[in-house]
Amino acid sequence: MPLNVAVISEKLGTYDSKDTTKIAVEALVRHHTVYEVYPADVSQVEGHLVAHARVYTGADAAHGQDEVRIDLEDMDVIHFRPNPPVDMSYLTTLYLLERIKDKVLVINDPESIIRFPEKILPFEFPEFTPPTLITHDVAEVRDFTERHHEVVIKPLYEYGGRGIGRLTSTTFDEQLVGARLGEGGPPLVVQAFLPRVTEGDKRIFFIGGDVAGAFVRLPKPGSYIANIAQGGSIHPTTLTPREEELATLLGPKLRERGIYICGIDVIDDHVTEINVTSSVGFSQMEELYGEKPQIKLWDLIEKAA
Repeated sequence: MPLNVAVISEKLGTYDSKDTTKIAVEALVRHHTVYEVYPADVSQVEGHLVAHARVYTGADAAHGQDEVRIDLEDMDVIHFRPNPPVDMSYLTTLYLLERIKDKVLVINDPESIIRFPEKILPFEFPEFTPPTLITHDVAEVRDFTERHHEVVIKPLYEYGGRGIGRLTSTTFDEQLVGARLGEGGPPLVVQAFLPRVTEGDKRIFFIGGDVAGAFVRLPKPGSYIANIAQGGSIHPTTLTPREEELATLLGPKLRERGIYICGIDVIDDHVTEINVTSSVGFSQMEELYGEKPQIKLWDLIEKAA
């Protein structure tokens, strides 16, 4: 039965949204109607959550396509997939979607995205995480760095390798840390540096709580940042026994929490992030293996919607 699907994202058909585009195109293949909604176009109007949307037809971009005003409660599926950062605008949209999720299937579950930030969720698996600090306090960062000698600092709510820095106990820069924290900004994440990152930062991709594949990202020469957005390259890989153990523990929790799409980042058998917002993997799985995880995703959605 054809479904009405709202995709809350930025610019379907563009490079920055190529994974989301693959999901939307698979919906079109199945004869569902797809509406593209920019996050800023969602409004709460006298008890109704409405949006100005574009009817997406699979063209390179939805610009100029028919615009309509839709009531999001009339949708069968809402796919929430804006890029971070997770700021108050991002969270406000989730708060509003949370109010209608008993009437519409929202993927991923808004409450789970709110409750489980991707750099905090790994704390549920302490035996798999590297030593980690989250703080506003420059002195805590200094003490942590002295204990672990070399650390990586990164923003708590950014993505794609943005804002990552590296500190050592002998070159600790208090002003740099203070500047990264900013006035009244979110805390920093500080993790013990894992030297084997040069051998790869592995993305393990989950659909419906099951492993849908994995690939490894290698930093470009001279770098320790493996994110694709920062010039990292992707390569085929397999799971280690330790990673399989982690996946077995994580899978049921994802299913319980309505997290259909997830990508975890693993360095040297340590999980550094559990991405439940706009995690990439669809394009990479197709490029490396010829597989299309969006098919399994839509099989699951059609059963649940």
